[in-house]
Amino acid sequence: MTFEFLRDVVLTPEDFNIQDQKVFIEDFLYSNTVTVIYSPPKQGKTWLGYGLATTVAKDSSIEKVLYFDMDNSLNTLKDRAVNEILLPFPKIEYVSGSKLRCSPMEHLRQVAKEAVPGNFIGVVFFLETTKDYVDTDSKAQSEEFMKIVMKMRDAGATIIIMHHATKTGRTISGVQVFINSPDNVYELIQKARDDNNLHFMLNITHARNLVKDTGLSVNTRTLKLEKLDDVYSTMSEYEESFVRKAKASLEKATEGLSQTELLKATGHDKTDKTARDTLEKYVDKFWTKYQEKKGKPVTYKAI
Repeated sequence: MTFEFLRDVVLTPEDFNIQDQKVFIEDFLYSNTVTVIYSPPKQGKTWLGYGLATTVAKDSSIEKVLYFDMDNSLNTLKDRAVNEILLPFPKIEYVSGSKLRCSPMEHLRQVAKEAVPGNFIGVVFFLETTKDYVDTDSKAQSEEFMKIVMKMRDAGATIIIMHHATKTGRTISGVQVFINSPDNVYELIQKARDDNNLHFMLNITHARNLVKDTGLSVNTRTLKLEKLDDVYSTMSEYEESFVRKAKASLEKATEGLSQTELLKATGHDKTDKTARDTLEKYVDKFWTKYQEKKGKPVTYKAI
């Protein structure tokens, strides 16, 4: 038996003459991978997606960024000024579910018909969100979705998928294929919001590449994406809550607040050592303090 029918699919040395992976974001996002980012609703996944889209669109190796948004309405997109801050990027093409004449899954099947080897090199796809394509608790539907996505990757594409966590916690929703099939899976946690900047931690829950837990910030006006400052990335939930309350109070008190007043505004009193330590920890990061004269109360002001 000659197995002639295998001639076109057996690997040869020439098949390994492939381009090195491009580094879009060090330790986090690389070309020709499938990346899943999941979180509960209202955590800023879309804003992070926009920041990632504009970042990869600036890379010279990328020819096209296709953002498939099957989740947000046109009114929501207008409120977010997508037409002003995202669409002007010449490489980015935004596909809204509101304009489809078929189901999102059928649209993805049509895309997959073009997924032949090499055809998607230099193309980045954003898929938002999996629940709008399939019933994520259906093994059959979810496996079909991921098989299509992997076929797109094998045609050269880079794919970022926005996914939801379970309603009761931070675990990824749906069947096991959403963990096992992607190259990298991240849990997204919104750390804080600072004016127009959203801060995120992305923690690895599954990885095939040499990636690391990564902190990112995105500006909701400019979509500029940056690595998260260490101040934010190391904050505990207690510290985040404290900082939010303290900043909000200081922004209203233009003349500043005493230590007692500021601690009270955060729900603590001056006998709470943890609260006092937290207040001092973030001096010159979120607020300043000064003392007019020795013996006078210390006053805190917003930076």
